[in-house]
Amino acid sequence: MTAARVALAVAGLALLGYGLHGWLTEQPGEVTGRVVFLAAGVAAHDLVALPLVLTAGALTARFVPPAARIPVQAALAVSATVTVVALPFVIGAGRVADNPSAFPRAYGPGLLWVLAVVWLAAAVWAALRVRRPRPREDR
Repeated sequence: MTAARVALAVAGLALLGYGLHGWLTEQPGEVTGRVVFLAAGVAAHDLVALPLVLTAGALTARFVPPAARIPVQAALAVSATVTVVALPFVIGAGRVADNPSAFPRAYGPGLLWVLAVVWLAAAVWAALRVRRPRPREDR
């Protein structure tokens, strides 16, 4: 390992230790809730997100032409990420009746516009990949 890598590893471990110390000592009564929250995140990833990603990848590999696979997979990944981030705003989680300025926009149509742009970009990218001549592989 180079000296730079060792320095970065030491700095990363120091920051990790500092964060863990703060996490455990700031409000000690909430440690159990935090551990449960982290465990739920790991379980949600392994039991929900991972099977969805694997299924989408398998379906993409089976039904999408090879030239368009990468753009479609990229658009699926971006769409999933944007939707997960925007979903609390779209459903109005945390909205209170006495503060209408908390969610001042129509987030559902905004999400649809973002997804439309993502898929339009993927379609253009796929079209360019289909039109580009590929080098032949000699066997």
